Amino acid sequence: MDKFTEIEKLAQKVKEEPTNFQARRELATAFMENGFNEEALKELYYLLQTFPEDPRLHYNLGIVLENLKKPEKAIYSYQNALRLQPDEPDFMYNLGYAYAQNGDYDKAIELFHSVIEKEPEDTNSYFNLGYAYSHKNEYELAVPFLEKVLEMNPGDYINCFYLAFAYDKLGMRDKAVEFYQKVIDISPDYSWAYYNLASIYFEQGEKDKAVEFLKKTLELNPKDAHASTVFAQILVQDNDFADASKIMIEAIKQNPYDANLHYTLAQMFKEAGNTDGYINELQEALNNADTLSFEPRLLENELKLAKS
Repeated sequence: MDKFTEIEKLAQKVKEEPTNFQARRELATAFMENGFNEEALKELYYLLQTFPEDPRLHYNLGIVLENLKKPEKAIYSYQNALRLQPDEPDFMYNLGYAYAQNGDYDKAIELFHSVIEKEPEDTNSYFNLGYAYSHKNEYELAVPFLEKVLEMNPGDYINCFYLAFAYDKLGMRDKAVEFYQKVIDISPDYSWAYYNLASIYFEQGEKDKAVEFLKKTLELNPKDAHASTVFAQILVQDNDFADASKIMIEAIKQNPYDANLHYTLAQMFKEAGNTDGYINELQEALNNADTLSFEPRLLENELKLAKS
């Protein structure tokens, strides 16, 4: 039976027997599993009116609300599930994950530790501890958990990426390079690994290697504004303003409303003595000031000076 036939049969059964709660549970689950979140939401709310103390219903509601991008409501639902069944690792994990996605890393960390106490082989919780500590900039605490995931699942390229990033932040550049390369070996299309390798080589003054990895980054992800900017900066260091400008113009084609790209190109035009280009790009940056990474007032002042 395909998924749509199953849903149709369950929906018909519920229509004929509105109080057939088992059928409603199965229908809610079928909706959830097949991405019909709004429909699942209605069924779960209906069931919770009759079974308000059912922890699994609250848990499933949390999943649906997460899928619908309503993190605060999802957290509330997971809290209800955990209140009703405090020792359930699935409830702990999903609540911890929701906290992490909402930026509340301390609460997430506490819950992931609780999951590991009950399920010592839960790789997802180890990874999410590494993720949460990394986002708190506590890389020395993140590394042991990411290394544990590596031990349990060496082919997890996302874990390898976060491990490489943590090593880099701790100044362990050789290890960072090793694991970014491992990411590429496992997943050759993961553009961020190429970009981060390029950044390391650029900072170390190895421009040829940096350019090699930046080209690969942009081949895989032409919209990568950071890669385009670093590539152009390298060319400017060699006084190659023409090619640097071409790189930035192409980046702006991919990201036309990125004020920082327009501002970077403006500075290149300024250094190259292209006053009209400089003023035009400053104006374009100001036109898109809501994406600017610094105070627009400073840009306004620079544009007035450029025109005077």
